Amino acid sequence: MLCHFQNHLHSLKPLCIQPDLSQIRFQDFWQDVIQQSYAIESLAQDSWALWEADSYQFLVLLFAALLAQKQVLLPPHRVSDLEKELAEQNIYFLQRQPVASIQNQKIELNLDDAFLNQAQLFFYTSGSTGQPKKIPRSLHQLLNEVQGLDASFQLPEQAIAIATVSHQHIYGLLFKLLWPLASGRFFYQAQLAFPEDVADIQKKLTALKLQNYVISSPALLKRWTRDVLLQDCLTVYSSGGKLESGIRPYLNRPITEVFGSSETGGIAHRQQDDALWTPFANVDIQAAEQQELQVRTNHAFSEDWIFTGDKVEVIEPGNLKSSFRLLGRLDRIVKLEEKRLSLDAIEQKIIELDDIAQCHVLILEREHRQILACVAVLSDQARVQLKQSSKAQFVAAIKAQLKSRLESIAIPRQWRFLTQLPQNAQSKLNKQYMKSLFQPMLLPIVLEQQNEPDQALYRLEFSPELECFKGHFPSQPIFPGVGQIGFIQHFARQNWAQLEWCNGFEQLKFQDLIQPYMVLQLKMSRKLHKVSFELTHAEQTLASGRLLFHTPNDPI
Repeated sequence: MLCHFQNHLHSLKPLCIQPDLSQIRFQDFWQDVIQQSYAIESLAQDSWALWEADSYQFLVLLFAALLAQKQVLLPPHRVSDLEKELAEQNIYFLQRQPVASIQNQKIELNLDDAFLNQAQLFFYTSGSTGQPKKIPRSLHQLLNEVQGLDASFQLPEQAIAIATVSHQHIYGLLFKLLWPLASGRFFYQAQLAFPEDVADIQKKLTALKLQNYVISSPALLKRWTRDVLLQDCLTVYSSGGKLESGIRPYLNRPITEVFGSSETGGIAHRQQDDALWTPFANVDIQAAEQQELQVRTNHAFSEDWIFTGDKVEVIEPGNLKSSFRLLGRLDRIVKLEEKRLSLDAIEQKIIELDDIAQCHVLILEREHRQILACVAVLSDQARVQLKQSSKAQFVAAIKAQLKSRLESIAIPRQWRFLTQLPQNAQSKLNKQYMKSLFQPMLLPIVLEQQNEPDQALYRLEFSPELECFKGHFPSQPIFPGVGQIGFIQHFARQNWAQLEWCNGFEQLKFQDLIQPYMVLQLKMSRKLHKVSFELTHAEQTLASGRLLFHTPNDPI
């Protein structure tokens, strides 16, 4: 089946299913787009950043801006530092514009090849191995990728996309929004946060008699339990990182893993933990020197061969459609004191220990020399042992076990122990952030975060290395209230650039203690210059209140 946006301009079929199960038709969507495009065309700036939590509004603004011949940047997050950086380049965040009604006008849109080729978006890499890079992609290239998905996966026309991932990332944008838009399917408007939310929505959708497919990530799928059953679900897609082995049996539907990157787009897929990867229908692969995977496809930013940095074993060398096996990252081969080491191989040896569930090994610069460090997730039993003994004793025991598995230089010298490896806003492993865990720690560790226009959710871990614990108190460290106000101010200003400084408080309550190793939920809600917050642990509120901020419009 040939996919094309043009095919459904006047369709009366539903495109978007809203939380109350009301429907927005394709024709209504394109009417909305053209109204917004007229308004956006009159804006002076040629480039705009787009961050919109609502999937339908995001899709409207995306196509409206492209039709208005604007360049669109899709940033990995919307925080104050990024807003200021973009503003210095005269790039601002796009919002819906007031429009004059043209409801009775017939839509005349020409989404031909010329438009698809000139309509340009810029994605950002996750920045997991360095600073995020801007990756240009034309709408034509994205349409090619959608056609590749349609050729590789056999989905019926009457299927609705349900997503737990953000449409800001290329994976969510393609699978949740552009694939339905080009193929005449539907998507559920809201992004869902928990497995139970997915199951609840599927029950509601039974009234529409629609099958669905779920677009998710390893971060959410590893929280699945056998009692959360998927209903009328064709398949589950997972991308953004490696799916841990053993998760598939917890779901009552098959999981299709998708392997790719912002630079290349989708590369391959598989349906079993240790299965070979199968290239997408429009993707060619080959192995270059050092067995490095090269990719050539009509949906990447370049149609030439692209080096991926992944080491592979190609099953049929010379066959551009051959299946392959991933063998780790080539850029994770490091030279330490004149010795070549594989960080992937070191991690593999560490997680063979009974006490270690997951880990990430990295290189640190210390006084003009390099050392290895490790961020590790402990088993439940080992975590109890850590709390009952000193960290120094626990680390010494771990190192003693590794002596028989690794040479001395390959045993990490510094360690951090967390309940999970930190993830960025796209639910991908936040490798760059983990380096900061070995600097003086002023803020609790961000394990996960969700950001919306007027609300932010954080999952925070309070490492014993936090500066606020030191000397407060030696026999039983607790995190002081002034420190809590400090990091809440930080996260609030990071999320909402208009907040300049905190100049007051309301209804502050500190109801219980925060101690080392605790994992808390921070919920912040903004209304004008006020930010309400609540810190909770196991459904118990530890602190709450409101912070009052100065904003640019306030008199000084």
